[in-house]
Amino acid sequence: MVGPSSGDPSTRWRTAALVLGGLLALLGPYVILTRATPSDAQDTAAHSVITTSNGVARLTASPAPTSSSRTAGPTSTPSTGGGDVAGADQVGTDVSPGSPLGQAMATCRLASLRVAASMGAADVSLQQFDKHIDAMNLLVAGKISLAVATQFWDQTRVGAAQNAAEYRRTQGSTRDSRSQCQALDPDVAASLPYGPVNQLNQCVTYVGRASTALTRADAAVTTWQHHIHDMEMLRMGDITPAQATSMWRRNWHTGQRQLAAFEAAQTQARAVHCPLD
Repeated sequence: MVGPSSGDPSTRWRTAALVLGGLLALLGPYVILTRATPSDAQDTAAHSVITTSNGVARLTASPAPTSSSRTAGPTSTPSTGGGDVAGADQVGTDVSPGSPLGQAMATCRLASLRVAASMGAADVSLQQFDKHIDAMNLLVAGKISLAVATQFWDQTRVGAAQNAAEYRRTQGSTRDSRSQCQALDPDVAASLPYGPVNQLNQCVTYVGRASTALTRADAAVTTWQHHIHDMEMLRMGDITPAQATSMWRRNWHTGQRQLAAFEAAQTQARAVHCPLD
Protein backbone atom coordinates (compact mmCIF):
# COMPACT_ATOMS: atom_id res chain seq x y z
CA MET A 1 0.00 0.00 0.00
CA VAL A 2 1.33 3.42 -0.91
CA GLY A 3 1.19 6.12 1.84
CA PRO A 4 -0.66 9.36 1.38
CA SER A 5 0.95 11.84 -0.87
CA SER A 6 2.69 14.81 0.73
CA GLY A 7 0.62 16.92 -1.52
CA ASP A 8 -2.60 15.65 0.08
CA PRO A 9 -4.34 18.59 1.87
CA SER A 10 -5.27 16.57 4.95
CA THR A 11 -1.68 15.51 5.40
CA ARG A 12 -0.46 19.07 5.22
CA TRP A 13 -3.00 20.17 7.87
CA ARG A 14 -1.98 17.41 10.26
CA THR A 15 1.68 18.36 9.85
CA ALA A 16 0.94 22.03 10.45
CA ALA A 17 -1.13 21.19 13.52
CA LEU A 18 1.69 19.13 15.03
CA VAL A 19 4.20 21.91 14.41
CA LEU A 20 1.82 24.54 15.87
CA GLY A 21 1.15 22.37 18.91
CA GLY A 22 4.86 22.01 19.58
CA LEU A 23 5.39 25.75 19.30
CA LEU A 24 2.50 26.45 21.68
CA ALA A 25 3.92 23.96 24.14
CA LEU A 26 7.24 25.76 24.04
CA LEU A 27 5.82 29.30 24.14
CA GLY A 28 3.11 28.74 26.74
CA PRO A 29 5.27 28.83 29.88
CA TYR A 30 7.16 31.83 28.56
CA VAL A 31 3.95 33.79 28.07
CA ILE A 32 2.78 32.88 31.56
CA LEU A 33 6.08 34.03 33.09
CA THR A 34 6.20 37.34 31.23
CA ARG A 35 2.58 38.21 32.07
CA ALA A 36 2.92 37.49 35.76
CA THR A 37 3.50 40.25 38.36
CA PRO A 38 7.15 40.82 39.40
CA SER A 39 6.72 38.96 42.66
CA ASP A 40 4.81 36.15 41.00
CA ALA A 41 7.41 35.91 38.25
CA GLN A 42 10.16 35.67 40.88
CA ASP A 43 8.24 32.95 42.66
CA THR A 44 7.60 31.06 39.43
CA ALA A 45 11.20 31.37 38.31
CA ALA A 46 12.35 30.21 41.70
CA HIS A 47 9.95 27.31 41.89
CA SER A 48 10.14 25.87 38.31
CA VAL A 49 12.68 24.76 35.74
CA ILE A 50 11.78 24.42 32.05
CA THR A 51 12.93 21.17 30.45
CA THR A 52 12.15 19.42 27.22
CA SER A 53 11.81 15.76 26.47
CA ASN A 54 11.17 14.40 22.99
CA GLY A 55 10.32 17.85 21.73
CA VAL A 56 7.61 18.41 24.38
CA ALA A 57 8.04 21.14 27.02
CA ARG A 58 7.10 20.57 30.64
CA LEU A 59 7.65 22.24 34.03
CA THR A 60 9.55 20.47 36.79
CA ALA A 61 9.03 21.94 40.33
CA SER A 62 12.18 22.84 42.25
CA PRO A 63 12.42 23.17 46.08
CA ALA A 64 10.51 26.20 47.33
CA PRO A 65 12.69 28.99 48.76
CA THR A 66 12.26 30.25 52.29
CA SER A 67 10.36 33.46 52.95
CA SER A 68 13.59 35.28 53.80
CA SER A 69 14.93 34.70 50.24
CA ARG A 70 12.04 36.78 48.89
CA THR A 71 12.84 39.81 50.99
CA ALA A 72 15.55 42.27 50.15
CA GLY A 73 15.94 43.52 53.73
CA PRO A 74 17.92 41.81 56.52
CA THR A 75 16.45 38.83 58.24
CA SER A 76 15.08 39.26 61.75
CA THR A 77 14.79 36.86 64.63
CA PRO A 78 11.44 36.79 66.46
CA SER A 79 11.65 38.49 69.82
CA THR A 80 11.46 36.24 72.84
CA GLY A 81 11.43 39.08 75.36
CA GLY A 82 15.13 38.65 76.10
CA GLY A 83 15.80 42.33 75.33
CA ASP A 84 13.30 43.40 77.96
CA VAL A 85 14.83 41.09 80.54
CA ALA A 86 18.33 42.40 79.81
CA GLY A 87 17.05 45.94 80.11
CA ALA A 88 15.53 45.12 83.46
CA ASP A 89 18.87 43.75 84.66
CA GLN A 90 20.51 47.06 83.80
CA VAL A 91 18.08 49.05 85.95
CA GLY A 92 19.95 47.96 89.07
CA THR A 93 23.16 49.66 87.95
CA ASP A 94 21.50 52.82 86.67
CA VAL A 95 22.75 56.00 88.39
CA SER A 96 20.83 58.38 86.14
CA PRO A 97 18.75 61.10 87.83
CA GLY A 98 15.57 59.07 87.43
CA SER A 99 16.90 55.86 89.00
CA PRO A 100 16.48 55.09 92.73
CA LEU A 101 20.21 55.51 93.32
CA GLY A 102 20.34 58.71 91.27
CA GLN A 103 17.39 60.17 93.16
CA ALA A 104 18.91 59.28 96.55
CA MET A 105 22.22 60.90 95.54
CA ALA A 106 20.49 64.08 94.37
CA THR A 107 18.47 64.33 97.59
CA CYS A 108 21.53 63.86 99.80
CA ARG A 109 23.60 66.28 97.74
CA LEU A 110 21.01 69.01 98.30
CA ALA A 111 20.69 68.13 101.99
CA SER A 112 24.47 68.30 102.42
CA LEU A 113 24.68 71.76 100.87
CA ARG A 114 21.85 73.03 103.04
CA VAL A 115 23.13 71.68 106.36
CA ALA A 116 26.60 73.03 105.60
CA ALA A 117 25.14 76.49 104.99
CA SER A 118 23.06 76.25 108.15
CA MET A 119 26.05 75.21 110.25
CA GLY A 120 27.98 78.17 108.88
CA ALA A 121 25.18 80.51 109.93
CA ALA A 122 25.07 78.85 113.37
CA ASP A 123 28.81 79.48 113.73
CA VAL A 124 28.43 83.19 113.01
CA SER A 125 25.61 83.59 115.52
CA LEU A 126 26.97 81.41 118.30
CA GLN A 127 30.47 82.88 118.14
CA GLN A 128 28.94 86.09 119.46
CA PHE A 129 27.25 84.17 122.27
CA ASP A 130 30.52 82.41 123.03
CA LYS A 131 32.32 85.76 123.33
CA HIS A 132 29.67 87.00 125.78
CA ILE A 133 30.16 83.89 127.88
CA ASP A 134 33.94 84.24 127.75
CA ALA A 135 33.66 87.82 128.98
CA MET A 136 31.44 86.68 131.83
CA ASN A 137 33.91 83.96 132.76
CA LEU A 138 36.76 86.51 132.79
CA LEU A 139 34.69 88.88 134.89
CA VAL A 140 33.85 86.21 137.47
CA ALA A 141 37.49 85.11 137.55
CA GLY A 142 38.48 88.73 138.29
CA LYS A 143 40.54 89.08 135.14
CA ILE A 144 38.55 92.01 133.76
CA SER A 145 36.44 94.71 135.36
CA LEU A 146 32.69 95.12 135.01
CA ALA A 147 33.24 98.24 132.90
CA VAL A 148 35.42 96.31 130.46
CA ALA A 149 32.97 93.43 130.30
CA THR A 150 30.05 95.78 129.71
CA GLN A 151 31.90 97.57 126.91
CA PHE A 152 32.77 94.22 125.33
CA TRP A 153 29.17 93.05 125.55
CA ASP A 154 27.91 96.22 123.92
CA GLN A 155 30.32 95.76 121.03
CA THR A 156 29.65 92.06 120.44
CA ARG A 157 25.87 92.35 120.50
CA VAL A 158 25.89 94.46 117.30
CA GLY A 159 24.13 92.49 114.58
CA ALA A 160 23.41 89.66 117.02
CA ALA A 161 19.65 89.64 116.40
CA GLN A 162 20.13 89.64 112.61
CA ASN A 163 22.69 86.83 112.73
CA ALA A 164 20.42 84.68 114.88
CA ALA A 165 17.50 85.34 112.52
CA GLU A 166 19.67 84.38 109.54
CA TYR A 167 20.47 81.07 111.17
CA ARG A 168 16.78 80.44 111.76
CA ARG A 169 16.08 81.12 108.10
CA THR A 170 18.73 78.71 106.80
CA GLN A 171 17.95 76.08 109.42
CA GLY A 172 14.27 76.03 108.47
CA SER A 173 15.08 75.13 104.85
CA THR A 174 17.08 72.08 105.89
CA ARG A 175 14.45 70.19 107.87
CA ASP A 176 12.73 68.34 105.01
CA SER A 177 15.81 67.68 102.88
CA ARG A 178 17.95 66.32 105.71
CA SER A 179 15.20 63.95 106.87
CA GLN A 180 14.86 62.64 103.30
CA CYS A 181 18.58 61.87 102.92
CA GLN A 182 18.52 58.16 103.64
CA ALA A 183 20.65 55.15 102.70
CA LEU A 184 19.23 52.61 100.28
CA ASP A 185 17.74 49.35 101.45
CA PRO A 186 20.65 46.89 101.94
CA ASP A 187 19.09 44.35 99.56
CA VAL A 188 18.83 47.02 96.85
CA ALA A 189 22.30 48.46 97.52
CA ALA A 190 23.90 44.99 97.28
CA SER A 191 23.12 44.83 93.54
CA LEU A 192 24.49 48.32 92.77
CA PRO A 193 28.05 49.54 92.02
CA TYR A 194 30.13 49.92 95.20
CA GLY A 195 31.57 53.35 94.36
CA PRO A 196 28.33 55.37 94.04
CA VAL A 197 26.70 53.51 96.94
CA ASN A 198 29.72 54.22 99.17
CA GLN A 199 29.61 57.91 98.25
CA LEU A 200 25.91 58.01 99.08
CA ASN A 201 26.52 56.35 102.45
CA GLN A 202 29.28 58.84 103.32
CA CYS A 203 26.93 61.69 102.49
CA VAL A 204 24.17 60.15 104.60
CA THR A 205 26.61 59.92 107.53
CA TYR A 206 27.64 63.55 107.15
CA VAL A 207 24.07 64.83 106.87
CA GLY A 208 23.07 62.75 109.91
CA ARG A 209 25.89 64.12 112.05
CA ALA A 210 25.32 67.66 110.82
CA SER A 211 21.64 67.32 111.68
CA THR A 212 22.60 66.37 115.25
CA ALA A 213 24.89 69.40 115.43
CA LEU A 214 22.10 71.66 114.20
CA THR A 215 19.75 70.28 116.84
CA ARG A 216 22.33 71.31 119.43
CA ALA A 217 22.68 74.68 117.72
CA ASP A 218 18.91 75.24 117.88
CA ALA A 219 18.97 75.07 121.66
CA ALA A 220 22.00 77.34 121.97
CA VAL A 221 20.64 79.95 119.55
CA THR A 222 17.32 79.99 121.45
CA THR A 223 19.15 80.80 124.70
CA TRP A 224 21.24 83.41 122.92
CA GLN A 225 18.13 85.06 121.48
CA HIS A 226 16.65 85.26 124.97
CA HIS A 227 19.77 87.07 126.17
CA ILE A 228 19.73 89.39 123.14
CA HIS A 229 16.15 90.28 124.02
CA ASP A 230 17.09 90.88 127.68
CA MET A 231 19.95 93.19 126.66
CA GLU A 232 17.60 95.19 124.47
CA MET A 233 15.06 95.49 127.28
CA LEU A 234 17.80 96.75 129.61
CA ARG A 235 18.95 99.26 127.02
CA MET A 236 15.39 100.52 126.60
CA GLY A 237 14.91 100.76 130.39
CA ASP A 238 12.23 98.08 130.52
CA ILE A 239 14.11 96.05 133.17
CA THR A 240 16.50 97.01 135.92
CA PRO A 241 20.22 96.13 135.93
CA ALA A 242 19.58 93.71 138.77
CA GLN A 243 16.90 91.90 136.77
CA ALA A 244 19.15 91.82 133.71
CA THR A 245 21.99 90.38 135.78
CA SER A 246 19.80 87.65 137.22
CA MET A 247 18.52 86.62 133.80
CA TRP A 248 22.03 86.74 132.35
CA ARG A 249 23.41 84.43 135.01
CA ARG A 250 20.75 81.87 134.11
CA ASN A 251 21.46 82.14 130.38
CA TRP A 252 25.19 82.11 131.01
CA HIS A 253 25.24 78.68 132.68
CA THR A 254 22.71 77.18 130.29
CA GLY A 255 24.51 78.63 127.28
CA GLN A 256 27.84 77.16 128.34
CA ARG A 257 26.43 73.63 128.36
CA GLN A 258 24.62 74.13 125.07
CA LEU A 259 27.64 75.58 123.31
CA ALA A 260 29.81 72.69 124.50
CA ALA A 261 27.27 70.18 123.14
CA PHE A 262 27.09 72.01 119.80
CA GLU A 263 30.87 72.19 119.42
CA ALA A 264 31.27 68.46 120.16
CA ALA A 265 28.58 67.52 117.62
CA GLN A 266 30.05 69.92 115.08
CA THR A 267 33.46 68.28 115.46
CA GLN A 268 31.90 64.89 114.81
CA ALA A 269 30.15 66.18 111.69
CA ARG A 270 33.30 67.76 110.29
CA ALA A 271 35.21 64.50 110.70
CA VAL A 272 33.40 63.26 107.58
CA HIS A 273 32.31 64.94 104.39
CA CYS A 274 29.84 64.41 101.59
CA PRO A 275 31.73 63.44 98.39
CA LEU A 276 28.64 64.30 96.32
CA ASP A 277 29.08 68.06 96.82
